[in-house]
Amino acid sequence: MGYWCSLHLFDDSKFYCEVIPVLKGETGDLTEICLQFLKTHLVGGISRFTEAERERMVENYVEKFISISKSFDETFKKQDEFIQKISYEERNKFLSTLDAHYEFCRFFEYYLFAACADFFPHLGLGKGGVSRRFEIPARTVTENVISELDNWNEFFSAYGMGITNWISNEDVQILYLDKENLKFEDSELAEGFLTLLEIAYNNNLGLVCGVDMNEKALELLPQNKLFDKDFWKKQKQTGIWFER
Repeated sequence: MGYWCSLHLFDDSKFYCEVIPVLKGETGDLTEICLQFLKTHLVGGISRFTEAERERMVENYVEKFISISKSFDETFKKQDEFIQKISYEERNKFLSTLDAHYEFCRFFEYYLFAACADFFPHLGLGKGGVSRRFEIPARTVTENVISELDNWNEFFSAYGMGITNWISNEDVQILYLDKENLKFEDSELAEGFLTLLEIAYNNNLGLVCGVDMNEKALELLPQNKLFDKDFWKKQKQTGIWFER
């Protein structure tokens, strides 16, 4: 069966300035978005619970999500205790004992796409990362940035599902200016990546990658937050997925 990776445009400025402060409990309130998440995350939904039970459940999850979020550094990529674990076994053991880690990863995926990214349109990468679509010279800026994007963040994707990594608009700007090192021959996926890269470059956006995400839930979220449908009609659509 394997796994399925996809690449999406996302507003990294909104992510860092608005989403992360809410995740860390510094501003706003996670109650409503957590409630919406649980409707799709829990098998059978939440209608079987009483209002009081739902409130307690949401409150409990919000408390745990904020606690985990507070343990990340300013990039929101490195979790204090996790990065201290050297071996694969140590990291897995730590995550298995971290309360609500799985739910946090799924919620993080849901919240990111609800707030600052669109699930569609996206680039379907299949079983490989971006680097497999190009011949990238070693020790170049392009290699460094693409390696970051392709490097799965084990905290978020420890179960082989969820957000794997992202690059900011600053990374996009650097990559775009070095794009002559993105060499390829006859590849729709490579062409699709260059389309997303150019759009991100021209519109101050970043790129986020995920694997085996909850597509049924994410495609129901409001789309066209970044661009309307008319915008996409004017773009090259080679390699870009607009629906499942």
